[in-house]
Formats: sequence, structure tokens, C-alpha cells
Amino acid sequence: MDTRIPKPNVSPPRMYFIARAVAVVAVIFAAILSILLIANYIQTKSIDPLNSQAIAQLMLQLQEDPQNEALKGQIRALDLLARRAYFTHIWQLRTGGYLLFAFVLIFLIAFKYMSSFRTYLPELKEGPAPDDTWENKLLSRRYIMVGGLGLFLLAFVLSFLSQSDLNRIGQPGSQGGGGSGDYADLEEMRQNWPGFRGPEGIGIAYHTDVPTDWDGASGRNIVWKTPIPLPGYNSPIIWGKKIFLSGGDRQDQVVYCLDADSGRILWQGSVNDVPGAPEDRPRPTEDTGYAAPTMTTDGRRVFVLFATGDTACFDFEGKRIWARNLGMPENHYGHSSSLITHQDLLLVQFDQNIGGRLLGLQAATGNLVYDAPRDVEISWASPILVDTGSRPELILNSNPFVMSHDPRTGQELWRVRCMQGEIAPSLGYWKGMVFAVNEYARLAAIRLGPEPEVAWEYIDDLSEVSSPLAANGLLIMPASYGTVTCLDAESGERLWIQEYEEGFYSSPILVGDKVYLMDMAGVTYIFRAAREFESVGRGELGEQAMTIPAFMHGRIYIRGMEYLYAIGE
Repeated sequence: MDTRIPKPNVSPPRMYFIARAVAVVAVIFAAILSILLIANYIQTKSIDPLNSQAIAQLMLQLQEDPQNEALKGQIRALDLLARRAYFTHIWQLRTGGYLLFAFVLIFLIAFKYMSSFRTYLPELKEGPAPDDTWENKLLSRRYIMVGGLGLFLLAFVLSFLSQSDLNRIGQPGSQGGGGSGDYADLEEMRQNWPGFRGPEGIGIAYHTDVPTDWDGASGRNIVWKTPIPLPGYNSPIIWGKKIFLSGGDRQDQVVYCLDADSGRILWQGSVNDVPGAPEDRPRPTEDTGYAAPTMTTDGRRVFVLFATGDTACFDFEGKRIWARNLGMPENHYGHSSSLITHQDLLLVQFDQNIGGRLLGLQAATGNLVYDAPRDVEISWASPILVDTGSRPELILNSNPFVMSHDPRTGQELWRVRCMQGEIAPSLGYWKGMVFAVNEYARLAAIRLGPEPEVAWEYIDDLSEVSSPLAANGLLIMPASYGTVTCLDAESGERLWIQEYEEGFYSSPILVGDKVYLMDMAGVTYIFRAAREFESVGRGELGEQAMTIPAFMHGRIYIRGMEYLYAIGE
């Protein structure tokens, strides 16, 4: 007699079907969310929402009319909308990642709960149940399980990678941010004077309420003047109420920080013990010296470069953050190309006798991000950094090419062969046109497009050192023997030419509707940025000067051979 007690045919309870329904819904939602997050990541990588064509166009208009408050309000409003959209995007990505994690977790819990109900005993009178339940079918197709799990994992990782990228780009202080992050945005740069020839390096001042008359000998409109202990041909840079410049000789290399209100030297930072620095310092010519490159700032730190190849970073209180040697420049006059920053990078044009290089250093650490070789000859020009409407471009003047690079990677974007000789003038830029000049060569106007090309040339009264100013449809070009030529920027037609007694090494700066240009005797000529020459004023420093004036606080700051001057009413 069979003594076994048969178990009843137990069917899965109702909770089994509820768990299965929950698992199905969770996996469907997780799959949809994964696809959306992956698509979102791909879209984010291919499009920069803050690189707005509308804002770029308004910025170009503002260059032509810097005092237009309504235009500034439009730019601020659009910038605010872009940043709000960015932060909303960040929140969506973060939330999507968390939701994906929750859906996957719910699926796993539900699946595990379903499995616990498969322990019931089957009816012994019947054969084995067919292996056709939903979970068994799914498990039997391992490629579905592996593929689905991979999809979920990829989406989850990308959601937080994308969030990290967006936080870096969209945080305040980035290209479109508000200015409290690890580097200043363009609007904040334009409210200060961060480098050679001002913001973007193109000779446009956004502080326009400055004097048109002063005299260093009598002290008229001279607020203060401060002697700078060590010589240097670099120009002052300004952030807030702090002015920075450098000085150097064969023994010392020093950064100076001055108070803009009083002219008092707040601190001095030594750059004499740099690892890898040459024991035998170079011997630059007298008119270049050891401290020719103008410093720069990203709004959080200041950076300096000397003729020895020593570069260093200081905070605004004078603490040296890092220092390194880039290699002693092979340069028969001495290195003079000035520094510029882009977001979290410090950029160095290092074109020498032995060939050219473009260096990108991490601003916070000094670590090398890229070292891009350039097949050019030596240059003393400084780079400009402009938004050409579709992207930021770092554009450099050298022999024989004018070349554009991606500032984030150093990758070459385009080149035009148009220069020759020993290149010193930096470039001009206005509305999609780049202007390159060198004495004994030509002035070449390069029109940007799919294939940049020379639109027109001019060969008379060319600049040797002074950089051209492009603005308001005009191209203004000073020469070292005292002429100033004004051309139509679109056609190259000469509109007027003016002769002065002294020559020009300093470069013209557009201040509102006026141009400020200082000769080598320290006399600044002020004239209208117009199609006919009109003199507006004149200011005499009282000593020789070859640097670029800086405009801020309703004042003009000029470095002479011995003193730094603050000029204001």
C-alpha cells in the first residue's frame, strides 16, 4: 500500500501575479528610461546649450555699441534663461538616474519574490509542468538578460557622467555661468581687464567713462603713481580692485599686486625657485627684457610667464599655488607672447626658433593637458580668443600661417598662409573677419567660413609691433614710425591716414566710440572711431612707455618705464 500522502495541487497565490505585474511594469519603465537617458547623453555631447547663437550675435552687437544698456539687459536675460535651462537639465538627469536605479531595484525585488513561490510541490499524478512560465522563458534567454542589464547599467553610468559634465560646464563661473565657480564667465571677464589688450585680447574696453586729458608732469588727472621695483614691458591686468604686473632681471622674477584705490603694493610674489628652471638665464635684448609677456587671470587666480620659460600661478592674496618651467625659449630677442585663459585652462603660444607649440595647462594645478606642435617659425605675437558664432577659437599669428585652434584640445581648426618675417603684432577680429599684419609683409583680411580665405590685402604703412584694432567696420593700424592708417574693414579701402612725431609699439584700444593710442614717448592720442579723422584729446604721461593701457573704475592704468599710473578725474 502506498503510504505517501499526496500534496494538493497548489497554484501560485495572488501575490505571485501582483509581483509579476510589478516586475513587468518596472522593467518596461526601466528600458524606456534607459533609452531616454542614453539619447539625452548623446545629444548633450553633440550640442552645447549655452553656446547660443542668439547670445553670440548680441555679443557682436555689443562690441559695436558697448554703452547700450538695453542690449546688455537682453544678454543678461538670455544668459539667465540658458543657465536655468541647464540647471533644470542637470536636475532631470540626476532624477532620471535615481529613477532608473529605483525601477531596476523594484524589478529585482519583485523577481526574487516571484521565485519564492516556485517552492510549492507539484501534483504527483501529473507529469512535470511545462517550462513556459514568464520568468523561466526570460532566464532561458541569457542574451536578453545580459543585454537588458547592460542597457540599464550603461544608462545609469551615462546619466551621472552627463550630470558631471554639465555641472562643470554649466556651473556658475563657466562660459555661460554666473561667476562663482572655479573660473569666470565672459560677462565677468568683460567687467574686468583680465589680460593683454583686455577681454578676449582684441582691444575692446567695456569701461568707457574715462578721461580724455591728463598731464604727468603737472599731476593733472593723475590719481596716483607708484614706482615698480623691477623692469618689465608687460601691461597691467586688473580684477576687482587689484592690479597685477610682473618685473624681472637676471637675478629676480617677481609678481606685483597693487591696490587700485591707493596704488600701494599689497604683496610681491617671487618666482625664482622653479623646478627645472635653467641655471644660466637667457640674455634677451633690452627692448624685450625678462618680463615682456602680460599676465592673465581666470578671475580666481593670476598667471605669469618669464623669458626663462618659468610660469607660475598665484591666488589673489599672494600665495603661490604652483610653478613649472616650460623649457627655456629658443628666442633671439626674448619671449614676449602673452598668456590667456579659456575656462579652466591656461594657454601659452610657444612659437620659437626651433618650431611652434601650443600648450594647454590645467589652471588649478599647472599639469599639462596638451602640447600641440605647430609647423610655424618664431613669433612674438599673443593669441586672441573669440567666439566666431559657432564655436570659441584660439587664433594665432605666426610665420607663415595664421592658424586657429580648439582652445580645449589644441586641435588645429584651420590655417591660412599669408604672413612672413618676424611676427610681433597680434591679430584683430571683427564680425567673422581676422586681420593679420607684419611689416615688410602685408595686412591680410581673412574672411572666415567653411574655407577661410584672404578677402583683401594692404601693403602700405604696415605695423611692426603694434596690433591692429578692428571695430565698428573699421581697421586701425599704427606703425612704428608714427603713422596711423584707418581702413574699411570689409573692403580694405583706405579712409584716412594720420602722422605723428613718435612711433607706436603700444596698441590701440576702443573705448566707447573713441580710440586710445599711446606712442613710445608716453603720449596718448584720443580720436573718434569714425570714417573721418577727428581728434578728441591728448594725455602725456611724462615718461616713455610701450605697454597697453588698462581701462577700469573710470580710470586708465598705464605702466611707464618706471612708474604705474592711475589716471582719472
